[in-house]
Amino acid sequence: MLPKLSRRVIRYSKRAIMGAAFFFTDEQEINRRSSIAGASYNLINSIVGSGVIGMSYSFRQSGYFAGTLLLVIVAILTDYSTTILLHSGHIAKATTYQELVYIVLGKSGFLWLSLVQFLYPFICLISYNIIIGDTITKVLHRLWPTIPYLFQNRYIIIFLCSCCVTLPLSLYRNIAKLSQISLTGLILVLTTVLILIKRGYDTIPFISPEIRDVRPVNTNIAESIGVMAFAFMCQHNSFLIYHSMNEKTLPRWRIVTLITSIVAFIFAVTYALTGYIVFGQQTEGDLLENYCHWDTLINIARLIYAINIMLTFPLECLVCRQVIEIVCSKWINLSSDRSHYMITILIVTASVILSLTTDCLGIVLELNGLLVASSLAYILPALCYLKLKPHSSQILCDNICPYILLIIGILLTISGFVLPLRHALQEGYYCQHGIEPFYCTSMFSQTINHTTIKIKV
Repeated sequence: MLPKLSRRVIRYSKRAIMGAAFFFTDEQEINRRSSIAGASYNLINSIVGSGVIGMSYSFRQSGYFAGTLLLVIVAILTDYSTTILLHSGHIAKATTYQELVYIVLGKSGFLWLSLVQFLYPFICLISYNIIIGDTITKVLHRLWPTIPYLFQNRYIIIFLCSCCVTLPLSLYRNIAKLSQISLTGLILVLTTVLILIKRGYDTIPFISPEIRDVRPVNTNIAESIGVMAFAFMCQHNSFLIYHSMNEKTLPRWRIVTLITSIVAFIFAVTYALTGYIVFGQQTEGDLLENYCHWDTLINIARLIYAINIMLTFPLECLVCRQVIEIVCSKWINLSSDRSHYMITILIVTASVILSLTTDCLGIVLELNGLLVASSLAYILPALCYLKLKPHSSQILCDNICPYILLIIGILLTISGFVLPLRHALQEGYYCQHGIEPFYCTSMFSQTINHTTIKIKV
């Protein structure tokens, strides 16, 4: 459960994108609550993060026809899972995911949940840092071709963005105020999608159908579902967002989950088809890596998406911090500013260090979806609901759907252990980072020193 804040005024400084600073008192933080729209913005924005940009990669694994069908199924499963999760919490009178699992599954279930509930958003933070490193370096190089090498280094960029933007934003305690940030994030993502559609249309003539090799069905179905499960994972935020609502009722929450699933599906399928139809089997885990580095319009999209990632970062960091505070509540003074700041700094620092070990976003998305999201989104909600639901229920879905959800989660978890190992042994993992795609020389005319470029915008 989120700790109550002390009565004295704490000043928070947030570096907003426009450079303004906003300060909130404890009274404002406690009393501020989200409407249905605000809760939907928060829940959608927890989905529309690094996972959505990997949707084209998931279609590369499954094919566009199978991928679209799988995406519909995952959206339905997400809607159902978040609904029964809060329904279970209502029956058990639990206010957090951890409390619910502890009541239903005991200490072992609580420790299992705590582990995966920390790992999922933490790996999200790692993927966010990877995207920031990929995008901001190219944007800076485009704006300033003779920029010192120090600022072309993705490691330095990740460190600077963490210190100046994501860490200050992550120091917020209350989630309700993030709804305005989340709305901004959704607008930014929509803008990014429109830019990618426009530039994708321009790019298609420069890539032959043989190279694209667009397939309706492909063989790597499990890996595709893993990326989708990662992208649609919002169960770890559900209780936080539910209790940030001004009127907490299950019918209102049902509206929130329905809106979230529909909007997230639209974003995801648009992203997926936009990238896969253009680049086919050449699609990277980070779709923006497929676009030309010197493309002004795409660099605008890179900047917009990086800003959105930075705005989403504190929501995931909040979940990580809450898990640590609950598990370590015997040793941590939850009302202490010092512990709050120390835990936040440790989480952000650890995510930065681990994000420096790889620049392959695809494998990060796959593993997080198969190994972690499957437990959080499917297995644990199904187990809790099966234990708590009335055994005399005459509703067919109440008797069958939780078992379907449970079986899907178990199969995905098994796949998460087997398939990456098989892939690593047979093919190995390779991602294209920092390499200008071959078709860019045909699309754009530029001088040798890259100081003057003819860009089609």
